[in-house]
Amino acid sequence: MNIRVVIADDHPVLLAGMEHMLAPVADIQIVGLAADSTAMVDLLASQQVDVVVADFSMPQGRYGDGIALLRFLARRFPQVRRLVLTGVENPWVLRSILEIDVDVIVSKTDPHLHLEHAIRCAVAGQPFLSPVIQRLLEQLPASGDADAQGTLTKRESEVLRMFAEGLSVAEIGERVGRSRKTISTQKMSAMRKLGLARDGDIFRYAISTGLVQASQVSRSNAGDGDA
Repeated sequence: MNIRVVIADDHPVLLAGMEHMLAPVADIQIVGLAADSTAMVDLLASQQVDVVVADFSMPQGRYGDGIALLRFLARRFPQVRRLVLTGVENPWVLRSILEIDVDVIVSKTDPHLHLEHAIRCAVAGQPFLSPVIQRLLEQLPASGDADAQGTLTKRESEVLRMFAEGLSVAEIGERVGRSRKTISTQKMSAMRKLGLARDGDIFRYAISTGLVQASQVSRSNAGDGDA
């Protein structure tokens, strides 16, 4: 019996590479490739699919990306197994993926041979984390320890949300009536609590946790900015 797979990634080279790697596998049938969430959902709606291999970060497309997209897929296509392929290295973001019952995750930095095994695990309903994903998750505190996200104050969450929406530290200060220094301190405190090293991590965190929608984040602001 063939395993019918849709692969979605916004990098054409990665799409071509995964197609080339899986093409010789006799019982894995690639029924479609998608460069964004719109094309992916169209394929899932029109084809019989067992597993969708979805890039976690695909900013284009009407259905967004990240956690919001994965939740949508579970509601709209409950019969399709979800496999996340990602370059995300933030362990809190990875844990947020596990918390919505996606338990097959492969890092883009792991050898491609893990993808075939992950697809087989997904269709069988078995969890699988590639080696890099396992190592990243081991950085998290034990389950009995406090959840770092829960330690954010309301103002820290507010600052992160507005920063992820594209406002500068100075603009956030003007909007909420606080000094630039105060906003910068709250931003850095939130980043420290969440284990975020760069401004780019804030955008990925905000999308993955649903703090903002992918469409709200300007790609031009998704790099490192001022602290």
